[in-house]
Amino acid sequence: MIRLKPTKRWGTDSRVPFSDESSDSKTAVVIGGGVAGWAAARVLNESGWRVELHEKSSATASKGHALLLMENGLSALEAMGLKGDLLRHGSKINVAKTRVAGSNNSETLVDCVCLPRNALVEALISTDEIKLFHYSLVAGVEHDDLGSFIRFEDGSVRRADLIVGADGVHSVVRQFVAPGFEIRMGRVQEFVALLPENGSRFLSQEVVRKIHLPEFGLAAGIAPAGPGQEVVWVQFDHQRWCRAEQSDQELLETVLAKLPQAIGTRIRNSKVTHRWRTCDAVKLKKMIRGNVLLVGDAAHPCLPFTSQGANAALVDAVNLGRGLHQHSRIEDALDQFWLKSLAAANQHLEAGRMLEQEFLSGRMTALPRSTSLAAA
Repeated sequence: MIRLKPTKRWGTDSRVPFSDESSDSKTAVVIGGGVAGWAAARVLNESGWRVELHEKSSATASKGHALLLMENGLSALEAMGLKGDLLRHGSKINVAKTRVAGSNNSETLVDCVCLPRNALVEALISTDEIKLFHYSLVAGVEHDDLGSFIRFEDGSVRRADLIVGADGVHSVVRQFVAPGFEIRMGRVQEFVALLPENGSRFLSQEVVRKIHLPEFGLAAGIAPAGPGQEVVWVQFDHQRWCRAEQSDQELLETVLAKLPQAIGTRIRNSKVTHRWRTCDAVKLKKMIRGNVLLVGDAAHPCLPFTSQGANAALVDAVNLGRGLHQHSRIEDALDQFWLKSLAAANQHLEAGRMLEQEFLSGRMTALPRSTSLAAA
């Protein structure tokens, strides 16, 4: 584990600001209650920091479908002491089978686990030492003679030794850290559903299956996602398939008509189907300004082809903890964090765009993911 010194317990029942707490340890405010936010909060808490996490919704754990934990994400979870427990909630994937243009391709996978997203978040929040605030809407981050501070929409403010923006692709904190940061919308979008496993003979506990139809700009896949669950997804070239007047349901029905009936039926029968409008960064920039930094999708959004959203966020958290452990000055620690995280993020950005082009050209013959794994 990356427990660097004994944790100071300070409970969750008090809403007293940091200024009224003991000053024995440094303070951090984390914005965003997804994988990136809770991972960063947990690492800081384990390192002896007093941590406050603000989430805009009412949910204790993030909703969502499922994700692939790759080598780098699993290494980060092992550093946090969570890998063993989480494996019970997911399905190990040893083989990826892809059918494209009438040919079957099989690929052996090492260190790959499919897991419901909420199981990962719930594991990360399994501590009572972080002050959690729901319905906490950030208006922006500002700076004055005393330093940077967060202003919330209710008019309250928070100051801390460290401010972590983990508020996703459309980050409010990023407007302060990297003004002018541009998002590029991906051409390939996805429908994703997490469903009860239906006992299909095609669904092995160790195999993810995918079919790619390049003539239609379509692909679909299915994978086990822990005991009793499976994740089903459809990828489509939205320039070929989307019309302005279509609803999401109409678009989904049009796409499913071209796919195998077994997959189409499973998705039609699902009550929760998420449309993922994919994106990445036009160009990645330094994600630090003073004592304010960005992690996860707020810092380096990438296309889902890489399977790196959650994995890179976990690595960010571990890199942050190690930087703070190795340097007494926060500025030096954040510089180390930035150098490690940005190098990996640029590799994932390039890999995602290459994989997107392979999908659009019909050359994709294996399970898409980034091979640029910056292990924790």
